[in-house]
This record gives sequence, structure tokens and C-alpha cells, in this order.
Amino acid sequence: MGQEFVNRDRHGRGLRRPIPSKLFHHGFIRSGFFETVVVETCEYLRDSFPNELAALNFSIEDVPIVTDGQTVRRWSSNREQMRITLYRIPIQRLGGGRLVDPRMQIEQAVISAAADLIDKDPWELIHPH
Repeated sequence: MGQEFVNRDRHGRGLRRPIPSKLFHHGFIRSGFFETVVVETCEYLRDSFPNELAALNFSIEDVPIVTDGQTVRRWSSNREQMRITLYRIPIQRLGGGRLVDPRMQIEQAVISAAADLIDKDPWELIHPH
């Protein structure tokens, strides 16, 4: 009986793969991709707006801590530390309706957070004068 279970060929498709497959590796790639896009976008902003954003710092967290029942934020900014915090899961999951390209979703969040940090409209950071 035990030998039958080990050699089981389900519906002629061969033996099943072990559980740790590409599914787990794919999540790691996404996290790395997210960080890469954030780094590149922050570098662009520092280079394009050295007077306002030369000291721009960032951090990435999976989700914000919500304490007052407000809507889930995608980013936050701290002017004293010149720091933006990007919340990866809300950016990836809540931004898909309008933008198809995941890179654009991430860039939009970084630019919006940086614009809030220096009291500018995000369009001003996308299209420098």
C-alpha cells in the first residue's frame, strides 16, 4: 500500500513537484523588483531636483500600521527626516486598476510621496521646467 502511494502517477501527468516551486521564488523577485524601481526613481528625483530632494531618503515596508480606521495608505512622508516610506503591498495591489505596468505604479507612488514631502504637485516632478 505504501509503495503504491510513492509511485502514484496522477492522471498520466507524472509525479507531482515538491511544494517549494517557482511560486515562492516569484515573490522574492517581486520584492527585489519593487526595491529596484524605488531606488531608480529616487535617484532620478535627486538628480533632477538637487535643491529640493538631494537629501531624499526612503524606506520600504510591506503595509502601513493603521490605527484610526482610515483608508490604507500607499506612502507617507516625514519632512524633518526628508524621508518617504513606501508601502509595497498597497501599491502593488491597489494601483492595478488604472496602470497596467507595475513599474509605473511604483514610480507614481514614489513621485507622489516626494511631491508631498516638498509641497509640490506630482506633475511638477514628472515634467521639470
